[in-house]
Amino acid sequence: MHSSRTTHTSLQRQRGAAFIVMLVILVVGVAAFLVSALSKVSLHTEQQRQSSDMLAQVKEIVVGYALNNTASSQYPGELLYPDVLSETPPNYDGNTEGGCLNAAQANGLPPISSGANMRCLGRLPWKVFNMPIASPSENDPTGFMPWYAISANMVDTGTTPFNSELLNSAPHPWLTVRDMKGNILSPRVALIIFIPGAALPGQSRPLSTAQGGPGLGGANQYLDSITVPATCAAPCVPGTYSNADMDDDFIMGDEHRWIDDPANPGKQIEDPTYHFNDKLLYVTIDDLMPLIEKRIAREVKSCLDDYAVELTNIYHRYPWATQVSDTTAYPNRTGTYNVFFGRVSDIPGNATSSGGTPSPSDLALQQKIIDVQTALINYINNPTFSNLGTLRNKGDTLKDFAAASPYFQAPTDPARAAGNTADNCSGMSCTGTLTTQVQTALNAIPTGATNDNTMPSSWAGIPSCNKLILTSAYWPDWRDLVFYQVAAGYQPQTGASGTFTPLHISGSGNTNVDSGTYRATVIIAGKMLTGQSPRNQNNPPSTYLETSGSNSNAHQSVAGATPATDFITYKSSDTTNYSTVNDLVLCVDGKNNCP
Repeated sequence: MHSSRTTHTSLQRQRGAAFIVMLVILVVGVAAFLVSALSKVSLHTEQQRQSSDMLAQVKEIVVGYALNNTASSQYPGELLYPDVLSETPPNYDGNTEGGCLNAAQANGLPPISSGANMRCLGRLPWKVFNMPIASPSENDPTGFMPWYAISANMVDTGTTPFNSELLNSAPHPWLTVRDMKGNILSPRVALIIFIPGAALPGQSRPLSTAQGGPGLGGANQYLDSITVPATCAAPCVPGTYSNADMDDDFIMGDEHRWIDDPANPGKQIEDPTYHFNDKLLYVTIDDLMPLIEKRIAREVKSCLDDYAVELTNIYHRYPWATQVSDTTAYPNRTGTYNVFFGRVSDIPGNATSSGGTPSPSDLALQQKIIDVQTALINYINNPTFSNLGTLRNKGDTLKDFAAASPYFQAPTDPARAAGNTADNCSGMSCTGTLTTQVQTALNAIPTGATNDNTMPSSWAGIPSCNKLILTSAYWPDWRDLVFYQVAAGYQPQTGASGTFTPLHISGSGNTNVDSGTYRATVIIAGKMLTGQSPRNQNNPPSTYLETSGSNSNAHQSVAGATPATDFITYKSSDTTNYSTVNDLVLCVDGKNNCP
């Protein structure tokens, strides 16, 4: 009996030990599973965070480029063509291409740079944007490299003036972005940034031929689509929406879509047919244009500030405006004597009397100088051999014309000197000298007016003004939308300055201290509002600028009108007020309270 009890006890102990071992194995297995699952969740969360960070950073860089590119040949707001597979062999090298995809071709190639079929979708040209992306994998199997879509309006700047008028009508469609049920979030999108995410079923991202692979994949191997079923719950728009096709129509979505479980009414399960992991951010043209307007306004303000502190301008005065009825073509619109409010001129007016009209012979010489000026501007903005040849021909004509009767100018006289420089111009190195000579020659045409000789008679000697008004590609597009008021006391005049009557700006858009120091204002006309179409050159310019109650930005623009003193402006985020007054107004006071 004792032996039997001993055996029984031993068996119980063995069974208990085996159970403990099995329990330990089970616990370890569950722990390993949980650790693995948590690791996957943690990894996915980290990937999500990195994608969100990348999206935000790329959006900031791209918008910053659009607002801050400083090349005189580029327009504020202009963007870069995407990186597409147009080279031989095809590659994603981070560089911009010579155009956008062509919707008339199945693969979109070769790229085109104008026309209704432009579709601007591809990999982000990160090298040109100076993004710190080190040694990216060209085929990008993890889908971390950003992609980029832009409206053709952002690159086809030669088709229509690139200014706030785009808000009313544009030559190309804006992009459309939808939610995951097909509802339109915005039909006025200027640019979209994508992070594609990992490859989904049906997508392949092989190596390039240069790396020994079969060739890189196009947009459909990186960007996804969503099918919204006809049975969707309203509001929704059934259809299939792809981020990879060339229809300028894009969709946002979650990584999962839930549907009713047919086996368990009232419960939901993950839709097994839904595959989507694109992440995107977008910017509308209505968000972007106020920022572009602010850049233009600040460049005009900087020009006026610099003009006022030029060494000879000892009284820190500002030139006359041009009347809004003056439709003189660029670059020959001159500030008009005794006009305090109007547009910013192509040639600053510093007259202290009205003067007269040049003689027929002087007008003929003036036109020859203008011909050289026009050819010079064309060459600066597009320095081709053809434009250089035109400039030299116009210079040769001016040189000979100025030397002949009735002028008999010496080689060093203004018009003949400008003609000689143009005739002998061999490249961009001559353009700075010639710009100054042309302005000097135009200023030498007698008008019979008296001038405030303390004030510069040309923008050419003021670097910020020369860059903006005389050499930039974009000033001709903006000049009709830029208005200006000079305060009484800071206009051209003889001797010491008269009584100063400061200007004032009200509204949420003026963030500067108004302590009675404003000597001038710069006003940018925004989008046309109700009742402002069509634009006209009538006085006052109420089809460009707005009025709110007793406050108005549309003042009288005629010689002798009483100088206006009050203006109003609102932030674009102040939506109620901005919807009725969208003029941007900046103060100018020599950088005292208006930095």
